[in-house]
Amino acid sequence: MNSLWPIVIGGILPAIFWGITAIFQKQSATAATGSAVYLIAFGAACALAGLIAALIWRPAPWTAEGLGFAATAGACFAVGTGLISFALFAYSVPVSKLAPIWSCNVLVTLAIGAVFLGEAAELNILKLVAGTLLIISGALLVSGA
Repeated sequence: MNSLWPIVIGGILPAIFWGITAIFQKQSATAATGSAVYLIAFGAACALAGLIAALIWRPAPWTAEGLGFAATAGACFAVGTGLISFALFAYSVPVSKLAPIWSCNVLVTLAIGAVFLGEAAELNILKLVAGTLLIISGALLVSGA
């Protein structure tokens, strides 16, 4: 039972919140909010959430290296989020067409983790190939529905 909580806290709940986020991102674009303004409001909400988390959890001491990694992660997230917002706003593409495609990000994470973080030894290649094919096939099927 103890091994289930990290999956719920770090996997299932974020998936639910990110799914809801995509709906509000589409609503923002529909309400004529461009990607730059969206990123400002989104970033402000993230900063406020970080402040609240710091007050509740009393963050661990930080290092310049850790702060640099966090800032890089934020910049990558901002670029991806900005591109999604731009596509939703400028092209009025349905969020249901984009979400399955951007959800393939797990494959990018897996590849980078395997190559640069030394996690390749922990991977079962057969399961990796099968899962990759299923993820890509699923994304294509769902986005084309």
